[in-house]
Amino acid sequence: MSFLKTMLVIAFIIIYVTLSHVALAVHDAHRIWRQIAMLMLLVPMSSIACWGAVTLLKQLGVNKLLRLSCGIAMAFSLAYAVLIFWPVLLARLDLIYLTEHIATNSMLCWFFAHTLFAGRTPIITTLARTIHAEMPDNVERYTRNVTVAWALFFAVQIALSLLIFIFGSIEVWSLFANVLNWPLVILMFAVEYACRKRVNRDFPHATIKESIDAYFNNSRKA
Repeated sequence: MSFLKTMLVIAFIIIYVTLSHVALAVHDAHRIWRQIAMLMLLVPMSSIACWGAVTLLKQLGVNKLLRLSCGIAMAFSLAYAVLIFWPVLLARLDLIYLTEHIATNSMLCWFFAHTLFAGRTPIITTLARTIHAEMPDNVERYTRNVTVAWALFFAVQIALSLLIFIFGSIEVWSLFANVLNWPLVILMFAVEYACRKRVNRDFPHATIKESIDAYFNNSRKA
């Protein structure tokens, strides 16, 4: 990723986090900030839903024209539903953000956890093998433990999110779920990297960027 693209991504994240936090802190359901925040949530969520439906139809062998027609019909149906329930959605913006936060962390937790089942290769082990074809047993054990750690990290995120939402204020919850979300993920990366350097001192270490690039390159070949 080029420097310009990286800066644009960072700028988008900062804008998204700021608007989300401001929108949840504003209690007037019709303020412009809440409406913008609602659109920022619903547009990508609706797009993912339409894409998922079209992908499922493709797997079922449905022809391209019918898939496209169903995707368009679903998009218009969702837009109509949003238009009808817009006042209700604005009033319960907090619940929508909670749903999005729980769903995202649940998917990420499952992404790591399901590779730990019997007969499967932990995702971090797979990622490490794209760079190091041969790894000592202790390194393989470490990569499995890292996979467990990431699964637990997202599971803890879910638990804390629910607890703060139920027992705390929406401002505190937004601080945790929106403002601190990315810093916590970055901190997790940093802690894992420090542990990796300490536990496997004599093993050559790839950077986070090299690991991610190697993983996606391997996925394309597969």
